[in-house]
Amino acid sequence: MQALTHQVWEEHYVTIRSYVLERWPGVDRLDLEAIADDYAGLLELVQRATGMTADDVNREVRTLDVPELNIGAGDSEPADDGRASVAQLRLGQGFMDRERDRIVRRLEKLNRRLKRFPAEGTDLLLTVKERDSTSQKVTLECHLPRYTPFIATSANPDLRAALTEVREELWRQIDDAASQRRRKG
Repeated sequence: MQALTHQVWEEHYVTIRSYVLERWPGVDRLDLEAIADDYAGLLELVQRATGMTADDVNREVRTLDVPELNIGAGDSEPADDGRASVAQLRLGQGFMDRERDRIVRRLEKLNRRLKRFPAEGTDLLLTVKERDSTSQKVTLECHLPRYTPFIATSANPDLRAALTEVREELWRQIDDAASQRRRKG
């Protein structure tokens, strides 16, 4: 069986919705229909309905059983288990644990790049200096196996915008390094 991933959701969300409602009855049916193929929206709805952390919701949703599509935990591990993800993010200086879920959601797009790498040996650290000031500096460090460390920074005084900037910068750095490695062959 395969895990319920964003790709599977995007392709089969109409079929899977009834299973979501059965597993988490607190999810509003109309809200679920309104998000259509938006996987991040699905995770947010389940989190809102259950009160679970983003990491717990992500784990639970991935194991949702949909036998007709061969989706679920089954007897094997999820297809991309052991792959790097933003769920490994450590919050450093300037951040509090209660902010983690919101930050992980903001950086979640990086999972599409991180899944290329094994979780083992991957480390992500987010820090902020002089938070909520005009000289605020957000830094996202990423260590991936067989690559030199990536460091993305933003001096944007708006924290949400700064998180988006470091996410996009890290995305670009990973793509550039992977492209350069492919060219070298």
